[in-house]
Amino acid sequence: MKSWLRFSWLMTMALALQACAGWSQRTHPCAATHPAYQGREAPVVIVGAGLTGLTLAYELKKAGIDALLVEAAPRIGGRVQTIHFPDGATAEAHMEEYFERSPAVKLLKELELELNTDVPHSSVRIDGRIHPYPEDGGIDKYLEGLFDETERTAFLQWNEKAWRLYEQLHASHYAGKPLPPELAGLMRLSFAEFVARDQLPRKVSEWIRVTVEPEMAIEWDQISALDGIDEMRLFLKSPQGFGERNHHVSGGNTRFIEALAARLRPEQLLTQARVTAIVQTDSGVKLRVLENDRCYRDISGQLAVVTIPVNHLGRLQFSPALSPEKKRAIATTRMGSYIKIHLRVSPKAAGLWELQGTNVLTLLSDSIAGSIYDVSELQDDTEEGNRTLTLLLHARFARSLLNASHDEVRDKALEGLENLFPGIGEHVQSSEIFVYPQAVAYWPLELERSRFDALAQELRQPQGRLYIGGDTTEDSHSEGAVIAACRMARQILERQAGQRVPAQAGVTPWKSTICPSAQAE
Repeated sequence: MKSWLRFSWLMTMALALQACAGWSQRTHPCAATHPAYQGREAPVVIVGAGLTGLTLAYELKKAGIDALLVEAAPRIGGRVQTIHFPDGATAEAHMEEYFERSPAVKLLKELELELNTDVPHSSVRIDGRIHPYPEDGGIDKYLEGLFDETERTAFLQWNEKAWRLYEQLHASHYAGKPLPPELAGLMRLSFAEFVARDQLPRKVSEWIRVTVEPEMAIEWDQISALDGIDEMRLFLKSPQGFGERNHHVSGGNTRFIEALAARLRPEQLLTQARVTAIVQTDSGVKLRVLENDRCYRDISGQLAVVTIPVNHLGRLQFSPALSPEKKRAIATTRMGSYIKIHLRVSPKAAGLWELQGTNVLTLLSDSIAGSIYDVSELQDDTEEGNRTLTLLLHARFARSLLNASHDEVRDKALEGLENLFPGIGEHVQSSEIFVYPQAVAYWPLELERSRFDALAQELRQPQGRLYIGGDTTEDSHSEGAVIAACRMARQILERQAGQRVPAQAGVTPWKSTICPSAQAE
């Protein structure tokens, strides 16, 4: 009897183990394999499918080089993200615009996307007074309404000096040449001190500050003079005009991402896959990937490109380790803060932001209301006529609310908006809030940094089979993403020329229409 019971128990356990084995094979989270893994080695593996990664993959495809993009998030696009309201209206959760001389604009046109174009300058609030920007009057009318004759003369003289320095910067750094001593010295001086040296009238210096700080998401005394001049390029009087016009993709900037992705094959995009380690060998690279937060897999390639923000690079393990210079460059790069608030308001509110018959939006308010855009005409609007206001809080205004509840963020911003446009609160129908504690890169002067210094240059250079680049390795704008993609495309193709990296059959030699021989135009 005992032997029969023992046999029965053994059979039961065997059947149970067999059932468990079958269950394990059917439901194991790593049982399925993404098509991108099936028996292929990507010549180039790109970490991050934001604007840099997608642009690089698109440019490499023109040269016949296959690339696999590995994205940690469930969506592609990174800082490019259009949101849709229930009534069909759209707005940008993050990046807003592309300035005229950015290679991103060339890419937008190459992709044949419909663009809405806006003026470069905004109305400004200085010492509590709003100075409207007249869209039909040009620089003379604007400056006449903003400055008196002494102030205009001082501004134009400073503008001429700043533009001359930018042209030197363009002819040196952006052409791949060393900085002349005059520019190198400006990396050791703050932008605020640089402006103060000319003893400009207060309103002129305040106009410069109020204009540049929203672009950098940091105060002007925290960055080098050279970095500030590079930012002010967007708003200076030059032979091409008074500032650079900016562009928005009609219907939302996400269409930019969709157009780039449509130029790639579906199997070139892998989402919800977080790269945790990159190992270089003599023959290639191996990337350890955590897929769907459950399954570790390896992806092999010949080259690896990392396009994630600089402040996230520390989350990757590198073998061999990054050079000491690259580590220091990463450790001493800082990130400015933004908070973006979208307000849906009734059509009747539009009259509140008119001053003497002039629409004062976009307005750089230099207040807790931030930079205020009426994006209704730049995005998809609705038949009901509701307006969409975007408030972009930056630098100290954003930092003061980073730990606040969204209710408090909304109330503080609305309080600031009410001070500017009394009565607007009763027209607000809803609000949506996006907080970015680490939004855009800056290079702190207190740490003797500049986006043009040797450490920044070192980070942009490949280390073996590894390339690093994105908007946070270049500047504080969307153009940095495309500039980085162009730089790395050139570097990879130069490597191809020397090592004959395989290209796809039947593809013509690479000829980019967006990537100039220098980094910017």
